[in-house]
Amino acid sequence: MARAATAAVRLLTGEREPVRLATTANITLYGLQTIDGVLTEVGDRVLVKDQTAGAQNGIYTASAGEWYRAADARTTRTMQKGTTVHVQEGTANNSRTYAYQTYQPVIGTDDIVLTFYQSDDIVGDMEAAASGFVDAAAASAAQALGVMTTVIDPQFSTLAIAQAYSPAVAPTYIRTAFYDTNQVAGSGGVYKKNGASTGDLVIILSGSGTHVGYSLTGTPNASQKGARKDNTTDDGPATQAAHDLALGGIEFLAGTHKMVPTGTSTFTLGNQPNNIYRSVALTADNVTFSGDDAVLRGVSRPGVITADVQPVFSTNKNLTQGTRKNIKFKGLKFDSNNDGDVTNSNQRFLYAVGVDGLKFEDTEAGSSGARRGYFAHIQNCRDIQINAHYHHKMTGGLNVRYCENFVLTNFIFKDFSEAIDLDGTSKRVVIRSGIFEGIARTSQCIDINDQVDASIGDFSVYLVGNIATINYKTTTPDTYSEYVANGFVRNFQLSKRIVLSNITGSAIGDGVLPSFYIGWDWAAGNHAGAGPVSEITLDNITLDDVSFISVLEAQDLVLRNITLQRALSSAGFAAVDLRSSAANGDQLAWSGLDVRIDGMRIENAQRGAVKISVPSRASVKGLITKGNNTLGGTDADLIITSMHTRACRAAVDECDIEGNVTINGDSTAIAAWAPNTFYKKNSIRTNGGNFYRSVAEGYSAAATGPVSTSSLAEVDDGSALAASWSGSTAYVVDDVVKNGSAYYTCMVAGTSAATVGPTGSDHRILDGTTLVWRPISGFVTWEYLPTPYSVRWGKNNRVRGTVTLQGDAQKYIFGENASAEVGDLAATGVVNKSVFAARRRTLITRVTYQTTASVVADPTNYRTLLLRRYRAGAATTVSTIDTTTTGFTASVFRDGGVTASPAGGYMEPGDLLQLTSNVAGTGVAITGLGFTVDFIEY
Repeated sequence: MARAATAAVRLLTGEREPVRLATTANITLYGLQTIDGVLTEVGDRVLVKDQTAGAQNGIYTASAGEWYRAADARTTRTMQKGTTVHVQEGTANNSRTYAYQTYQPVIGTDDIVLTFYQSDDIVGDMEAAASGFVDAAAASAAQALGVMTTVIDPQFSTLAIAQAYSPAVAPTYIRTAFYDTNQVAGSGGVYKKNGASTGDLVIILSGSGTHVGYSLTGTPNASQKGARKDNTTDDGPATQAAHDLALGGIEFLAGTHKMVPTGTSTFTLGNQPNNIYRSVALTADNVTFSGDDAVLRGVSRPGVITADVQPVFSTNKNLTQGTRKNIKFKGLKFDSNNDGDVTNSNQRFLYAVGVDGLKFEDTEAGSSGARRGYFAHIQNCRDIQINAHYHHKMTGGLNVRYCENFVLTNFIFKDFSEAIDLDGTSKRVVIRSGIFEGIARTSQCIDINDQVDASIGDFSVYLVGNIATINYKTTTPDTYSEYVANGFVRNFQLSKRIVLSNITGSAIGDGVLPSFYIGWDWAAGNHAGAGPVSEITLDNITLDDVSFISVLEAQDLVLRNITLQRALSSAGFAAVDLRSSAANGDQLAWSGLDVRIDGMRIENAQRGAVKISVPSRASVKGLITKGNNTLGGTDADLIITSMHTRACRAAVDECDIEGNVTINGDSTAIAAWAPNTFYKKNSIRTNGGNFYRSVAEGYSAAATGPVSTSSLAEVDDGSALAASWSGSTAYVVDDVVKNGSAYYTCMVAGTSAATVGPTGSDHRILDGTTLVWRPISGFVTWEYLPTPYSVRWGKNNRVRGTVTLQGDAQKYIFGENASAEVGDLAATGVVNKSVFAARRRTLITRVTYQTTASVVADPTNYRTLLLRRYRAGAATTVSTIDTTTTGFTASVFRDGGVTASPAGGYMEPGDLLQLTSNVAGTGVAITGLGFTVDFIEY
């Protein structure tokens, strides 16, 4: 409390007891809070001068509850016009003095107006007269004496008053306390004479009438051009004016800047019809927008329609990469709250095209109202760096299209629909170190379309739908300029060389939407001419209560160190569900599945663990399963199926599988080679008892077909069947033509152009208005296949359930084998020969016999060879052959007739395998009988 004498002096002089702080914006008169950068304490005196309801202004005592007017400033007399109060602390108001301006105010009724009076810089303040401008006589005298310096400069309360200043000699600097009579804290500036007659401030010299221009010094802030930061006034024009100074940056002072788009659409969004209405046009290079406590709130323009896109900042239309350079946003907060407009929710912070060097640092995006809006659309840009971005309660985050060198680090996304959309062909992408947290199990974290070289991971997820989708769109043009022109898609843009690693999370997906989705759904479009996504790695991923992983096609896919607990999946889908498409020739040719699993644990899944369908290559190593089929089903924990379709090469080793295993293939389903036939890639055919795969597309010859048992590229040339291309002709899908020396097949039916025809090597070649071709070799080339498919079963597998071989998989699964020599058998008599005793669980897959002398078949006098399993003395037949219709050819193997998964073929530890030979009629002698038994242990 002030001493009596001091209080009396203050009363006589019209000066109030000093206050600790003064406000810079409207506040709630309740509770301890931060004022001008300082947290208040109980008992602090605070000058409240910026209330929306002006009658509330005055001096208050801070409290943890309701604030009340100070004892020495609660009556008309103590708040009379001319009364002053000094501020002791604060970022903007430290050492400033404010004056009451309302004459005989009625407390609680009249607005209490306070204005800046002076600061502790007494010398500088002496330059300004009470009317707000420097006393002209004093200034003229000082100029005449030559003492007007750059230290003692004229200071005015507002820019308008400063421009009314008319000295005889122009000072080097002019200062203002505020931009205008709204007295926004921090809106004043220092203006330096610029040697021109125009500028941010212009004065007219007395006597000569010369116009002298001044420019703002330092980094301007938007309030120096009139931004009110009151969440009511449109601060877009002021921001544009500050940007247009091209002084290297714009600072936004603490407060909420309402940003209203202009009423003219400068362009449309990419190749879409949506109009772009922006608040601020980015037309300068090397500029930084900053403001640690500034909020930029995007709202709708008058007359808005639903389709309008309304960014706060935007470059010009469809710029070439590098047209704009080095644009940075630092510390800014974007608020997409536009709840007053039910028509449009397309608020954006940024729409950037053609920027080389785009940076975001410590930015924030969210809505103070309902979830709506998007943060940034970035197209055709290069060298994009985003660090420490916080995104919450906003529909969309980042849309990146046709960009190079994109880096996002140290991020948090919360309450979103789609956080990151990598669209169009972007190259070299890094997304690392962050959090994705949703509010329902439907949102998507990262959509990865048409990307090349991406390293993504080191983040955790919670309560989302899809972590990542990796595919490519058949509608994406080659270049950004073609995209803008809505041009014809010449080549499919494949996603490749993408790594997702070090990811943890829980509560992901609903069993219908997968947690990871890789590949392309052919129902959405045909990509014949280009293979599937390739060189994709998922590594070190641990998830709980998570939807299944779905792969529809992929080449060189690696799944390493994956753990899924309590995986959810729909009927027919495993926890890790891997497939390729092969419903028609195009799918067989250009889809595919080449996968390597190296370390995977699946526990307590609703259905089976891993399903691999129609693979071309599959390696499963280190798979561990436990407690699956929690819904009560009987799905196998490992299924590899339809291996013959793509001549799959598979391997299984070091697995510990609690449930069942099913392996399926059927070489008898492979069709025979045919002459004069158009074969696409990856067609599997038999010819002369051998198997072949087409590696180039075209017509087969009229006769013979492939015969090599070693060639990887045997030519089968029926190219003469291709008709020459003809103009103005209707063609249908799979028609083949020759044009010049090249061959093409029809992808999309239509009528050809009048002249020229298809040329080049693009995936898709437009001919006329709708007809589309793709190039082929014209003749078939075949690769010899030693086996139609195969499975290498390793020594270190353990399966607690049952291993089931389907089709003729028993012929093409390779594990262990044991050989035995029986020797010579007389024409009569029974022979028994023990083969081995099982030490582990074993499944007999094949038996082959050989003799050193031929044996002629005889339906009456013959020998029978029976392979039997003995368990506790009881015999069960594994296989049986005899010499009734087929004998033996010396030194030529004869198959022993083991079928897929015979009952007797399953052996437990201690079971015995024995060969028995008996005779019928007079029997037959066999010389040099030996046999080999193939089996797998599990």
